[in-house]
Amino acid sequence: MMKRKIYITIIMILGIGMKAQTGKVGIKTDQPVETLDVNGKSYTNSLYLRNPGEPTMTGGSFLATSENGLQLYDPKLESSGLFNYIKLTLTGVSGNGITDYDTKIDANNFLVVLHNYSFKLNDNSTNVMLDFGNNGINDNKQGSPDVAAFKKNGTWHIKARFTDSRIIAVTNPPSRTYDNFTVDLYLMAYKRLITKQNIPDVNADLGGSDGSSMTISKPSGF
Repeated sequence: MMKRKIYITIIMILGIGMKAQTGKVGIKTDQPVETLDVNGKSYTNSLYLRNPGEPTMTGGSFLATSENGLQLYDPKLESSGLFNYIKLTLTGVSGNGITDYDTKIDANNFLVVLHNYSFKLNDNSTNVMLDFGNNGINDNKQGSPDVAAFKKNGTWHIKARFTDSRIIAVTNPPSRTYDNFTVDLYLMAYKRLITKQNIPDVNADLGGSDGSSMTISKPSGF
């Protein structure tokens, strides 16, 4: 029994490297870079984090709690960043615009915001207008823009069109071409990594008022 205890003690000493001068302890590494550096898996029944979700002041790493898990964001390992800028150019668009384009961006891991857009001809000219009501007449009316990102079947989709209108190409004399347009979409995809808690949707009934005298309860977490 005594020999077994000695062997266990020797194994523990060999498996743990200590840097007394820096106050850092390494397990299965003799070059610890943090206060506790574990080169391998760690199992625990309880883990307490001080200020989870706060970036470290020097290393630039992000510790975050997300769905009861601890994640480390490392730009060298991640296939995408926390903030991703995307320019999406779609050519050969019909006059009806875009009704449902699947970006294939995972809606569970990213929040996509469509912050700008433009419509032009495929030759990059911007000589376009709307045919309101699709009646072939320049009636000086315009439909409302319907350009947005929305979630469907687990991914982000895009729509870019005008209500009650078709996009037309304008030439001199005027002609109506409906199937040769380019749409530029400028997207921001935010990675769902640093989250403190899930905040439910907020719904408020203004009761026909302008909202100036209405308030809602403070959302949880703010």
